[in-house]
Amino acid sequence: MLQITPQAGAASAGLRVRRIDSLAGMDDIRSEWQALEKRAADSLAYFQSYDWCRNWCTHYAAGRGSRPAIRIYVGHMAGQLVIVWPLMLTGDRYTVRRLVALTKPHSQYGNILVDPDAASAGITADLIEPCWRTIRRREKADAVVLDSVPEAAFPAGLCANAGLTAVPAGLNSAMDLTRFAGSYESYRAGLKSTIRRSRNKRRNKLAALGSLGYRVHFGGTPEYAELARIGIAMKRVWLEETGRPTQALNLPRVPEFLASLSNNAAGDNGAVAAALTLDGRPVAIEIGFLYHRRFYSYLGAFDWALRDYSPGKVQLEEALRWCLERGIEVYDLLGDASSYKSDWCNLTTPLTTYRAANTIYGHAYLSLWRDNLRPALKRAFERMPLGLRSRLAPLVEKRTGTTRAVVWK
Repeated sequence: MLQITPQAGAASAGLRVRRIDSLAGMDDIRSEWQALEKRAADSLAYFQSYDWCRNWCTHYAAGRGSRPAIRIYVGHMAGQLVIVWPLMLTGDRYTVRRLVALTKPHSQYGNILVDPDAASAGITADLIEPCWRTIRRREKADAVVLDSVPEAAFPAGLCANAGLTAVPAGLNSAMDLTRFAGSYESYRAGLKSTIRRSRNKRRNKLAALGSLGYRVHFGGTPEYAELARIGIAMKRVWLEETGRPTQALNLPRVPEFLASLSNNAAGDNGAVAAALTLDGRPVAIEIGFLYHRRFYSYLGAFDWALRDYSPGKVQLEEALRWCLERGIEVYDLLGDASSYKSDWCNLTTPLTTYRAANTIYGHAYLSLWRDNLRPALKRAFERMPLGLRSRLAPLVEKRTGTTRAVVWK
């Protein structure tokens, strides 16, 4: 194991930073990257994992000179990989060039993989700051926008030293399952009686239509891939019916990308697809990721024809049961603000967007578009009648970057 001393500057003195900008370069450090993931055991870093990043780049950033362009910065010290910062460059000389987290708009947390010895020694900044200086020197971006960075992922003082501005980006919503001692019965017992009755009534109403079942398949299997494709199709129907534009799910090759994700041999780190079935037919599907005892509920979808029976909420309760039985510690509903989450979650983590403008175009993008025009357009769009929103959504999604089911994020 690499030993890092806590003296100021000790880490950066021996740090060698380089850029990876191709699939071949990613493949060259695959084993090192995955070993760093295992050592770091950061449950909020799935979107910085090799499997996620490599599969996404295969579908969306495979060619040299393409946009987005892969910009992964890695640092070695004493021959060991100690930091991986996955970024990408979007836009070109005719548009606003932005340096953003790799895999946007599909990623949810803009984290950094850092060797745990650095964190325990309290010198994470001695790795991140020199890496950031290299990034700023090499990348010709009009603006830097690092969205949804979890609390404590960036060291205190980084903004002042690196020219970044921190902007609050809301909270992620999750359920701490350790409070229930791995018991679904304990979880249910802690609910208010009115909530228990409501959920029982909801489940019984759906069960009156046929036999309910629940099945889970891990990434890398044909069953997982099939459920991922069905889930995307269901979600797209819901988006269309409710007039919600979302570029992320309507980009080409989304089903193929999600279907390509894997899980490890033990089934405890990687992609998962679960289905609530009615007489053997999937009526609600959840695509998620297990990562260091955390379950990311990435996408939930249901059969629109059964919307009055709330199959998605019945499926969610089955997912909680499954997580508790497997010893999963956190059920993460991610960072989009949805009112229903308050009924399910007991844990939040602050998220922050870090950004900087390097040119006049970058200043215009941040101050005019992100701070003013886009929020105003979002409010106006959400006030429109559903029928009008549904007709306009295909036009809106071509011009805005959104994630999950979050409009205008």
